[in-house]
Amino acid sequence: MKSPVLQKIFFVMICFAGAVSSRAKEPADTSTSQLGDVPLQQVAPGIFQLGSVRLNKERKTIQFPATINMTNGLIEYLVVTGIGKLHESILKTDTEPSQIHIAMLFIGAQGAGTNSIRTNISGDKFTIELNWKNGGSEKHAYAEDFIFNSKTKSPMSKVAWIYNGSKLIDGTFIAQRDGSIVAIISDPLALANNAQPDRDNDEIWFVKTNAVPPLNTAVEVTFQLEWPPKNAKNEK
Repeated sequence: MKSPVLQKIFFVMICFAGAVSSRAKEPADTSTSQLGDVPLQQVAPGIFQLGSVRLNKERKTIQFPATINMTNGLIEYLVVTGIGKLHESILKTDTEPSQIHIAMLFIGAQGAGTNSIRTNISGDKFTIELNWKNGGSEKHAYAEDFIFNSKTKSPMSKVAWIYNGSKLIDGTFIAQRDGSIVAIISDPLALANNAQPDRDNDEIWFVKTNAVPPLNTAVEVTFQLEWPPKNAKNEK
């Protein structure tokens, strides 16, 4: 018998891929479960790989690769794919939004429900962390550190982001179609959104140029499904 989590994953994969190509077993009993054309691989106890997304069930994190796409200018997105609004996004990724969504479901995210007809943005709270290399040293930042609010003349405040989970419309997963993963300006069709009061103001959010690494730098993006994070530092 499949677990409730796997049942949810199967349902989502059917919506995305049209069918499940073979019957999956409980991840604890096998190193690879076939979900559509994407293998869910157990790489360590409690740690799984789904395409380019790595997820940790115990820590409730997912990680995926991206690159720096913008180092200055007005922005409306934090992360998009190559078919997304690249002229308005700090990061770009080749990771499929559907894989990110399945991974978030696997670690327990509920979101607003992909069939929700609500236009307001609601869902689970989570943090976004970014890691990259500069020479031989490891660098770390929160997503907010890369974003400047011209209204307050300061970096974006560190508060939770909202994982709303995009929508299914006529069988199409819209985040996959549009390449919209994390929105700074309200976008209920993206996977995730800015939770701050000025999220509807499309004239105040800019890349914090002196904080971002150079163009095309490889960055690891981590979603932590927890608020506040257990090991949060008191940062000003």
